[in-house]
Amino acid sequence: MRALYPYPAVQYIPLNFKVLLQQESKSSRPFILIGREIFTQQEAFGANSGVQLPALKETTDQLLLMVGGFEPLEMKYRGFYITIKAVPRPMIGLISVPRCYFYKETLVFQAKTADGKLLAAKTCQLPLPRRRVGRVT
Repeated sequence: MRALYPYPAVQYIPLNFKVLLQQESKSSRPFILIGREIFTQQEAFGANSGVQLPALKETTDQLLLMVGGFEPLEMKYRGFYITIKAVPRPMIGLISVPRCYFYKETLVFQAKTADGKLLAAKTCQLPLPRRRVGRVT
């Protein structure tokens, strides 16, 4: 596990994710799409892959990921990196991850096999929610 998670286990935040869609596909090349990318490419993606996505809407508390070419088994977060432990598989998946876990604006999603082989990676900018600063009287 050192190749996949090189730091001590206590330094990682395990992420609970929800699989919204998982379907076999002809796609063999691994990829990750994040947030708005899914919405902007949804129509073209459906036409090219034959996979019909459910009705999607962006929310402030969930981050959507579309993945292909691998099946995600677990996700862990440390610093700027979200490591997705995955197995190569010809499939498409739509995943929802709670945004409350993320404390950095720049995030790097990396799908890796159990032995640490990189399958796909994607960087994104995720604006952090603004905290309200109130006056105590």
